[in-house]
Amino acid sequence: MGFTLKSSYALRALYELAVAAEKGEDKLSLVEIVNRTPIPRDFLEKIFGELRQAGIVRAIRGRYGGYGLKIPADQISVRDVILKLDNPLNSFECVQENGKCLRTEDCTVKYVWFRLYNAMMKELGDMTLADLIGLGRSIEQNPPSVLRLQKD
Repeated sequence: MGFTLKSSYALRALYELAVAAEKGEDKLSLVEIVNRTPIPRDFLEKIFGELRQAGIVRAIRGRYGGYGLKIPADQISVRDVILKLDNPLNSFECVQENGKCLRTEDCTVKYVWFRLYNAMMKELGDMTLADLIGLGRSIEQNPPSVLRLQKD
C-alpha cells in the first residue's frame, strides 16, 4: 500500500478544521466539511473515527455537534496524519521488514527505498497543519502558474 485517498481526504478535512480554529470556530459539522471539500460523507465519518482514536480530532456530540482539532494545528505534522491512516511504501518488502530483504541478503536496491522513505518522512514530519494554512494563504495571493512533478 502507498498513499491513498484516505490520507489526502484527511489532510483536506484537517485543513478545514485548522482554518476554522484559526477563525475562532471550535468545530465544524460533517456537512460543512463535505460542502467545502470533495469528500464523501460516509468516508469522512470513517476517517474522523480513525483520527479521533489517534487523538488528532475530537467529536462534539449533540444537535450542534461536529469535529474540532484536539491539539493545535502547529503540533500536528503531516507525517503523523499519514502514518495513522496509510503505510507509504509498504509494498516494498525491505521497508516492511526494516531492511531485511526477503530475496537476497546483499540487496542494494533496498537502499533506494530506504533513502526515499527516510527523505519523505523527514519532509512530511517538517510540515504541520499550521504550515498548510500559511501555504494556502500564499497560494491564494499568488497562485502558481503550473504545478508539476520533477522528472529530470
